[in-house]
Amino acid sequence: MQPVSIKKKTADQDLDPDQSAMPTFAAGRPSWLLTAAEGYVGDDVNERTAIGLTRTRLTIKATFFPNSPPQPSNLCVRCPDAKDIMNPCVLCMAGDFILFRVNIVTGSLRIPRDSYPWREYFVYRAEPNRATLELLPDQTTFFDDCEVGILPRGNGDFTIAALAPCPPCLEKFKLLLFHSKASSWTSMKLSHVGPPKEIPMIVQDRYADLSRHMTTNVIIIGGEYGTMGWVDLWRGILLCDVLSEKPNLRSIPVPLPMRHLLGNNGLGIDFGRGVDSRGIAFVNGCLKFVELELSVTELMHIMDEETGFPTMMVHGWNITTYSNSKMSSSYNDWHKDGMVLSSEVTINNPMVSHSGGLLLLPSQEHCEMATTRKALDKLVVSDPSPSLSDNGVVYLVARVKMWHPMSWLIALDMNNKTLQSVVPFVSPEDPDAAVKYCTSRQ
Repeated sequence: MQPVSIKKKTADQDLDPDQSAMPTFAAGRPSWLLTAAEGYVGDDVNERTAIGLTRTRLTIKATFFPNSPPQPSNLCVRCPDAKDIMNPCVLCMAGDFILFRVNIVTGSLRIPRDSYPWREYFVYRAEPNRATLELLPDQTTFFDDCEVGILPRGNGDFTIAALAPCPPCLEKFKLLLFHSKASSWTSMKLSHVGPPKEIPMIVQDRYADLSRHMTTNVIIIGGEYGTMGWVDLWRGILLCDVLSEKPNLRSIPVPLPMRHLLGNNGLGIDFGRGVDSRGIAFVNGCLKFVELELSVTELMHIMDEETGFPTMMVHGWNITTYSNSKMSSSYNDWHKDGMVLSSEVTINNPMVSHSGGLLLLPSQEHCEMATTRKALDKLVVSDPSPSLSDNGVVYLVARVKMWHPMSWLIALDMNNKTLQSVVPFVSPEDPDAAVKYCTSRQ
């Protein structure tokens, strides 16, 4: 088994095994990006616009618009000769590389446009004035949007890696690799190796819930062997050296979800979607983890007229952050960095309505609705993510109601317990989308 080769990084360095893989940016360019997972269809262009061909040889154009966080970056795609096209989905990013999926309808409209036959995958290198757009060849094994990552290799080369489960066995997976130099997919079956996670005695009776793995997102560790991590935000991380001659899997745990394991008078609480309440990032040689807990009352019998979903009342929420620099198979590697209650958060005066002391939520672009006012601790918040700047900031998606189409991205400074910013954010059309945004180093 190849060892993980990890070096400490400074804030402006990338985690790629080859430092030449990333372009040198001019002063003032953001060191990292926060990109909306769902792009849009349009004809916007800039110096990063690239043109390519679809599976049926139609012309397709992609344009990326980077912004400094908390402003989200966005992907725009256009295929003028398609019968229909859905909004593109950004699956992962690293440096200038963007892997996205888009459904392009070119045949019978009797096949739903969100069906697998219309899916096409592209690697878009959004380098200014040198952008490229490459269609990936079809693969025989399907993978979910959250199961794939991209690793820059230097000199314009890259490796795409996806880890798909092999049911019914919980410990077997298929690793799919696409190396740009070979321009083809390869696959191999892998089993977990190394010491198992030591489940604490207090939650031994929930072993079945903690032993399986369901990937929620992929992180890039880097190092000599191109280590990548397939994260289950409830259970742990499967690490794999994708550049090794003989890749294998080993695991490290994430902080135990004690409230879900022991709540409800010991009966436990359904885990639900991990991305709704947990987030992770690899920053400067260290894993950063964030956990969100909401205090809510669900009125399942009362349907909200505006959203069409059951009413949910939020009474408050809290954020807890953890760090892990050892990355072994022990839960004890995780150290609690801090906790902030929503009631403790200070809001800067420009973001507060002086008439009612409520948070001012700016109106969405092209929306005539007046600025929304809402108490911070009454907001429905979700999708927490640590900043890649290692500055103690956590990002959250906020809504005034559960499932409301209007949302905002808020930045919370955990160190000073202050709300840094609030910006409009366009959430995916599908409320069950695997992710709402992704973060990446430049």
